[in-house]
Amino acid sequence: MNRTIIVSAVIAIVVMGLIAGCASGGASEDKSSETPVILIAAFGSSYETGQKNLGDFDVAVGEAFPDSDVYWGFTASFIVNKLEEQGVTTLFERKVPIVKIGEAFNFLKEKGYQNVVVINFLNMVGAEYREVLDTPTSGLNVKYVHPLLYYPENIQNAVLALEPQFGDSKDTATIFCAHGNEKELQFNAELVQIDNFLRANYDNTSLAVMEGIPEFSRVKEEVLSNPDIKKVQFIAFMLTFGDHMSNDVMGDEPDSFKTQLGLPAEITDGMASNPAMQKLFIDKARIVYNQFME
Repeated sequence: MNRTIIVSAVIAIVVMGLIAGCASGGASEDKSSETPVILIAAFGSSYETGQKNLGDFDVAVGEAFPDSDVYWGFTASFIVNKLEEQGVTTLFERKVPIVKIGEAFNFLKEKGYQNVVVINFLNMVGAEYREVLDTPTSGLNVKYVHPLLYYPENIQNAVLALEPQFGDSKDTATIFCAHGNEKELQFNAELVQIDNFLRANYDNTSLAVMEGIPEFSRVKEEVLSNPDIKKVQFIAFMLTFGDHMSNDVMGDEPDSFKTQLGLPAEITDGMASNPAMQKLFIDKARIVYNQFME
């Protein structure tokens, strides 16, 4: 073979090898396109107390995933609109944009993100969860962390996370307070399971909802018919402490839970501020997150 041809071929092979080496080296060193961004999908809150709860979870997620950016998208359009009317466009000290869930995906795409871990920061597999799943995500590689009670083991885990806040004496009724759904009772199935678990494993402990089942009327009858019960410990079984906990449970109106029972009562903070509850979401998020990093 002509010497010139051989030399040219060798040079070509070497050059191609260098290019390939540079390409593979760049891919292994540049993880920016592989590291997922985290989008927390939540109902939202216009209450200062509720926003603090969300902020506590925001900090916990940031600490758990220090290499990823964290954004939020809200399913409650009326809350986003209300905050906008008040001139509030960001949340938390780090000024996270307040956007609806559909806008959040578009925002991430415009920012150039590819891989997205969506934490459905919700208790129930209900309408808000379906809204998140139905939101278009074309152009993004999205993996979902499901709501708290999507996972059967969290029936017990959620109770254990809140157990240190139960009433500590036999004269105290401990009542989990959840929102519930009166139009689609199937969404209350896990709440019924929690109520059954509480009744089977703890004294004077149960769950009641504001809409649907398990009904508060049953709990009220049980508490008022027990002469040993002198006070109430309400457990806020909602991620944020907002209107429902402030008014429907602890309000002074005749139909509030506290007024109907007529006993001294205390209530816990929103679950988003509870480290044990935060961990239940973050542990599931880590599993999904690691799927991108394998």
